[in-house]
Amino acid sequence: MGLLEKTMEKLENLEKLVKELYQEGNPNREEWASWLADNHVFVVADYATELAKKYGANEELARVAALLHDIADVKMKRDNPTHEEESLRMARELMQEAGYSEDDVKLVVDDAIRYHSCHGDERPASTEGKILATADSLAHLKTDFYIYATWAFGYDRTLEETKDWVLKKIDRDLNNKILFEDVREEVMPDYNMIKELFSR
Repeated sequence: MGLLEKTMEKLENLEKLVKELYQEGNPNREEWASWLADNHVFVVADYATELAKKYGANEELARVAALLHDIADVKMKRDNPTHEEESLRMARELMQEAGYSEDDVKLVVDDAIRYHSCHGDERPASTEGKILATADSLAHLKTDFYIYATWAFGYDRTLEETKDWVLKKIDRDLNNKILFEDVREEVMPDYNMIKELFSR
């Protein structure tokens, strides 16, 4: 088996495992975790693959980062204070089990996944990390993510709290997480549409 075939097999096995983890239906996870798997995680992975081709990054590692970026969703809710660290731990473990090198694990886990949310001044350093942050934002802004998210979280928030959450999050999506200027320009109509809807 050649190097390309081994790489493809490794990635295919990891994708299959991620799907299985989401399909297990752990009772401690968010109710909408299955929806997230099909309509967010694999959408982010597809965007990441496209962006990696466009910007000359490692397509495999960009896709791996996308598949694993919030992997703790398979077992716990987002408001769990250990969610972020558990995602990092699980991503590291899954990559090691799949046979990725320690350098690959560090790039994906310690840069791309760790900093993909772009809170405050934190930004990923690698091109693959910048691609993950951007792909995650695209999957928020160019799909029905916010419609579904507001429905899923609606029982815990008032309408005004929901609007405030969306408006702050779309602003971070556009201004902090999209790390390529041409992509930011491309997504402006989507951003403006969501902003108008939730500003009413």
